[in-house]
Amino acid sequence: MSKITIATAPCSWGVWYADGTPSGVPSEVFLDQASAAGYKALELGPDGYLPSDPEELKEALDSRGLFVAAGTACWAFDQFDSFDGANGFIENLDALCSRIKQFDGSYLVAMDESDVGLYSEKKSGYNPQIWNRYLNMFQALSDFTQAEYDIKTVYHPHIKSLIETTEEIERLLEYTDLDLCFDTGHHAYVNGNGQKGDPSVSAFLRKYADRIPYLHLKQVDGQIYKKVMDEHIDSDTAFDIGVMCDLPDGIIDFVDVKKTLDEIDFEGIAVVESDMAGEALHRAFDSAKRNIAYLQEGKWDK
Repeated sequence: MSKITIATAPCSWGVWYADGTPSGVPSEVFLDQASAAGYKALELGPDGYLPSDPEELKEALDSRGLFVAAGTACWAFDQFDSFDGANGFIENLDALCSRIKQFDGSYLVAMDESDVGLYSEKKSGYNPQIWNRYLNMFQALSDFTQAEYDIKTVYHPHIKSLIETTEEIERLLEYTDLDLCFDTGHHAYVNGNGQKGDPSVSAFLRKYADRIPYLHLKQVDGQIYKKVMDEHIDSDTAFDIGVMCDLPDGIIDFVDVKKTLDEIDFEGIAVVESDMAGEALHRAFDSAKRNIAYLQEGKWDK
């Protein structure tokens, strides 16, 4: 039987960057609405969006009955030569990991935002040497957070990034000892069939159950996805036109996903992420309430 901690994140309010863009939702509005919707756990989201000062952040969380499940590191890894060299990113980690540790968070979610082209075409010419450079950086990142802060790094495969296809995810799992932050929506978008009841999420969960301690729950709108595929629309535009939708809608059967999680005895965190940029100011709160109610009706948090 699964044991799941339901959480949310600024992404569900259309906040993808530290300055609050693209939605522009103020951090205090996000915190107020996340608490009012019924969430208790948070993924901190883009570093710098929520208060960086520990005392200020503690007051903001405690006053709303919220706690930290994880922090988020989202960088363009293709801009770095190594983890800790002259053109590395180790210095970006210390403050973030210290903050996560101060709030008893257990995870760092690592995501890539490299410029690999509108349709990931730049990766087509990567040779094994290039792939190994990136994989070594990811491993070094994980080793550092574990050794220095006792924080587990989980890697998040992401549309239009270095790691998105099943083949690329499996290469990561074979080459490194990193576990995954498995995002249902990103996986179905890239690796699914686009049809109602798409089985790709449950199939991957079953195959790699021992490497998935952390989930992002996201849903794919089948009609918009078909338009995206038929018209060869890039993923950034696809997000802007609403390819990700509320959990009760779309192609992923979350009843089957929950059944699968029970079968594999999943024990970990599940972060609701709606990723709705343009409409966040208008409907994020309603969506947040609808999604957590849907999960609670499905006994995700028992």
